[in-house]
Parts: sequence; C-alpha cells; structure tokens
Amino acid sequence: MQQTPLDLTRVFVLELHGPDTYLGESPPYSWGRIYGGLVIAQALWAAIQSVDRSHHVHSLHAYFILGGDLSEPVRYEVDRIRNGRSFTTRRVVARQSGGAILSLACSFQADEEGPETQSASFPEGVHLPKKFVLDAGIERADVKGVVDGPGSLAWARFPGPTGDDPRLAACVLAYLSDMNAIEAIVATHPVGRPPDAEWGETFMSASLDHAMWFHRPSAPGDWVLLDLRGHGLVGHRGLATGLVFSADGSHVATIAQEGLLRDRAL
Repeated sequence: MQQTPLDLTRVFVLELHGPDTYLGESPPYSWGRIYGGLVIAQALWAAIQSVDRSHHVHSLHAYFILGGDLSEPVRYEVDRIRNGRSFTTRRVVARQSGGAILSLACSFQADEEGPETQSASFPEGVHLPKKFVLDAGIERADVKGVVDGPGSLAWARFPGPTGDDPRLAACVLAYLSDMNAIEAIVATHPVGRPPDAEWGETFMSASLDHAMWFHRPSAPGDWVLLDLRGHGLVGHRGLATGLVFSADGSHVATIAQEGLLRDRAL
C-alpha cells in the first residue's frame, strides 16, 4: 500500500485532443505503473463527454491489455457506437506509445420510472472506519474477521474535491472498484495472503478484465464498502465478484474482475 499521499485532483481533468479524443495524466504510483482503476475511470469520463446528460451509465466492461507507463499521458479515443432514446453505447480505447493499454465498452440509460428493490444485504457487524491507510491515493480501511470464506472486505473513500458534476460519482466508483479484487483472489490461493512487504516477492499479479454495474447513485466523497469474494484459481487466473454498498446499506454497484496471479517461487 502506498502511504505517501497522492495528488488526485487532476484524475478527472482530461485535455481535449481532437474529436472525441482526450489525454489524461496519472499520479506517480509507487509500484511503477498506472493504477488500473484510474484508466477505467478516465475512460468512462471520456465516454461521458459524448453522452447526453439525460443518460446515465449503468454498466461497463473492460479489458486490461498492457500496464500503463507513468512517464506519458494516456490517449482516450471514444467511438460513438449508438445513440438511442433509451440506451446509448460507447467504446473507448486507451492508448500510449506502446499501443493500446485498455479497451472499454459502456452503456447508458435514460431515467425511467419503475419498481426499486434490493436483495443484497449489508454485512452485519460492520461500522464506518475510525482509521484508514492510503492505497493508490484512496483512503482505505480493511475489515477483518467478518468475511465468511475467501474474500476481501474494505471501506474506501476518494479524497479531495471532485467538482459538482453529478456524473463524476460513477467515475469515482469506477476508480475505487479496482482496489481489492486481487485481494479476494489471493485469499483463494493455498499459501494465502503474504504480508505487504513480501507481496512482490511472493506473487506477480495483474488485472485482466473488469465489469461493473451501477445501480444507485452515491456521493463521490462518501465512504463505500466493497464486499468481494474470491472463486478460485485455474491456469493462474482467478475470479472475484462482489457488491458495493453505501454507508446507509444501499447496494450501489456490483463488480466482477478476473485477475492473473503467478507464484514467483514456481
């Protein structure tokens, strides 16, 4: 975990670089490559620029292709796949000089009145954190002793101001959503989770693909609880799925991620 504070104020400042094309910058993450949640969030924000404000993102699906280079900006190219009355579809390719680093598809829906239900339950015995650490610039507080089976349970909050555009709330959730899926996958490994200082010596890990469904809005500066479960490993690939809750127990999003986890000792 990166304990040095990071300046995230420019995460959602994209520079227009041609029709439906934007450049985004990255803070200097300590592990030497761009945080995957940043690329997802910036790609989504680039897509949002081309969508009517009456339509709101309800899902995204992304593939991580290459690790992002911290030394250069990321170019986001937006493809307007479809504009519909009820649904709008966009595709975004994130590129650097070495080629594409991420491909993302996202869908937006116009507001519709209808029944609203929730079957997901907020974990019992979990309370707002009093202390936190910094991880990828995020305020994070792991919850121990509550998860039944392999998984990861953590509070997360995006620090600092994000502006007053309500569409940024989904991008903030996207930034947070890449935080602990690998942790849930590691929990299914026979050796378990190593100490932070030994992580790099024990495993080589990377996110492969990522999906997210947005159910309800959440305030960008509020704590959210990411409740993820690991589902095992095959061919060094593991799957994590989970739920995102606001502090009041509302189910705001669902996440699925496949990750690569290689044991360096093998």
